[in-house]
Amino acid sequence: MAPPPFFCQGCGDDDDDDSDCDVLEIRGYPPKPPRYELFAAEKPELQVAVVREFFSKQDVAALHAVGQDPRVEEINDRDDNLVYKHQVWRIELQLKELHRPIYDRLMAMCRALDADLWKGIEQGDELFPEIEYIVYDVGKLGGPGTIEPHRDNGSQVTMVVLLSPPSDFSGGVNFFEGGEDDSGKALGDRSVRLQMGDAVFFYGDQCSHWITPVSAGRRTILQMELSRGRHQNFFEQLLDWWRGE
Repeated sequence: MAPPPFFCQGCGDDDDDDSDCDVLEIRGYPPKPPRYELFAAEKPELQVAVVREFFSKQDVAALHAVGQDPRVEEINDRDDNLVYKHQVWRIELQLKELHRPIYDRLMAMCRALDADLWKGIEQGDELFPEIEYIVYDVGKLGGPGTIEPHRDNGSQVTMVVLLSPPSDFSGGVNFFEGGEDDSGKALGDRSVRLQMGDAVFFYGDQCSHWITPVSAGRRTILQMELSRGRHQNFFEQLLDWWRGE
């Protein structure tokens, strides 16, 4: 029997900045990816994959229940320079405890798609799943829900799943940068319209992404960054600075 593609453990040091995260140790071989829609790009790191009906209605209901668990805490840890308007709750610990099969499916899917598209995850890597329940509620926010173009620093794989029927809100279309062709000419940005339960996966550290303003209603998503965490070495930090990231 093939070894599992990952091993989960809690972060060991309560004083560490990542002490509230799980640690995912990569082992074995990546699973075979399911059928997905590919939004191709000239640069491999800008490829985007969409898995339709990734979550069933029952899965979506379970995720809403996790997002409303009384132990879940609202957070406000976005970069000071990022312009956004939404509410966020971190839920990876509760999701792992209450619905381990869903948690494991997320991890396996990220490993499979990375092996097929971006090829950044290697055996022995330690990654940090950061899973968020995010709500753009125009009524509560007092205005449109937004997030400007940005990259998810350190995220090898970012995933977004729509947890609301599209009829519940207006706007909120996912967009991804198109990059440039070999001559340096800018290519058009790409839009992805999700239905409830659909998931989109991309290389969050490299691919700029955003949504159009949520102008009415309530849009809820599950977002995960499979992150290399705050444990980048000095060379990686220097390289990020040199690239202006």
